Amino acid sequence: MKILALEASTTSAKTMVFDADTGEMSVRNRRFEVEGPDTAVREGDSIYAQLMALGRESAAGHQIDLIVLSGTWHGLTLRRADLSSVSPVMEWPYTGAQDLCAKLRQDDELTWWFYERTGCMVNAIYPVFKLQYLREQGIDPDGLIAMDQSTLNFARMTGEIWSNPALASGTGMLRADGTGWDTEVLERFGLGGVRLPELHETTDTAPLTAEAATLLGLPVGIPVLTPGPDGGLNQVGDLAIEPGDMTFSMGTSGALRVATRHPSFSPTLSTWSYRSPLGALSGAATSGCGNCVDWARDRLFGASTDYAEIEPLLSADRVDTPVFMPFLFGERSPGWQDQRRGGFLDLTPQHSRVDMYQSVLEGIVYSLFHCYKELTALGGVPRRIILSGGVLSSPFWTQLVADVFGVEMQVSTQQHTSIVGAVRMGLLATTGSLKHPAFDDTEVRTITPRLERRAQYDAGFARYLDRYTRTVPGSEGARA
Repeated sequence: MKILALEASTTSAKTMVFDADTGEMSVRNRRFEVEGPDTAVREGDSIYAQLMALGRESAAGHQIDLIVLSGTWHGLTLRRADLSSVSPVMEWPYTGAQDLCAKLRQDDELTWWFYERTGCMVNAIYPVFKLQYLREQGIDPDGLIAMDQSTLNFARMTGEIWSNPALASGTGMLRADGTGWDTEVLERFGLGGVRLPELHETTDTAPLTAEAATLLGLPVGIPVLTPGPDGGLNQVGDLAIEPGDMTFSMGTSGALRVATRHPSFSPTLSTWSYRSPLGALSGAATSGCGNCVDWARDRLFGASTDYAEIEPLLSADRVDTPVFMPFLFGERSPGWQDQRRGGFLDLTPQHSRVDMYQSVLEGIVYSLFHCYKELTALGGVPRRIILSGGVLSSPFWTQLVADVFGVEMQVSTQQHTSIVGAVRMGLLATTGSLKHPAFDDTEVRTITPRLERRAQYDAGFARYLDRYTRTVPGSEGARA
């Protein structure tokens, strides 16, 4: 059996062809071409076409038996019944609804009510608020279909407008227990007239249409699995599916997710409760991670500079760096202040561009450690942590993560964790098992914290936390 996996990530189209009989796999990756200055707003049909084009190249010469899909949480596009576009896809980094959400968060009762019903916070990333924002902009969503890029891809490939609880849990419109769309939320926010995808199981399939088959160069009728969210599929890809298993991905954004037996809600509103394709998740995510590193590299060294050229310049003995607030793209966890802004604090004329670059790495890690402390306060210390993402390409940054967190971490054995998770879901749907020797018969590497650095990074985090508290939007410290 051969599985074709197609993923529309935040920045790229990704594919994998996996042969379940031989264990052979091939992966391709191509950055999306996006028109306009704001890459968080994309033409969904263009993204679909680019994904299909890469899929066709990948599938050439293979007899594909199953297609599986992966994509991001939190995107929104409005579509007519024939799937023609009314609005572009507003992906998770889009913050057009930030002022609307800031006003809503002033109502504590509403904020808590929404959080406990959906597991989501009042924040501009969620489609439920993007829909309200579009109405404010003069686009009436009533009678239109609200979907994300992955649901659009599935609909274009199969003719079925389906989602599943894992993907829908990132919309702010699904009940936290995953049992269905929350009609009370929709009515309270004036969205009762919006059409939503039909919810199906994460292992349900629909047949490939003739039009999509032509685009992929494949036969009509190949089963297509309902799409999964890349964050939830990370959990599946690393087999972090037992309660207490935490995945820690540091890519474009950063996220910590821990498998739980049931939805969990933080008394400080600092964490979210979504679903993986296999059950409940508690998590915390930041909008600023690899995107901040890219920004720092481009501004401080130039876009043509290879990260490998910067790596030898970094040193754990450099202790007088500025404090970096990694909120260039707003804040998600733990404070959910989408109006936050990023930048350097305590910057002096003596600081070099290397000092500034290293402080960006440190600020990102401190922000994620802040999230970790909120998660462990809610559910306890995880039984294991699996680290993945672009962070692993930098030995300095990887060790910094372990040192700041002060815990041993396993390095993910999967190079493309979310797309492996999609393939595993395909295996589950067809064979009843998530496991395969090609993914699982590998040696696990661990990163051990250096205890001699404990005091140094405790002091660094305390300094970060002080500056974080002083720069809450609207506070006296932020205005000073």
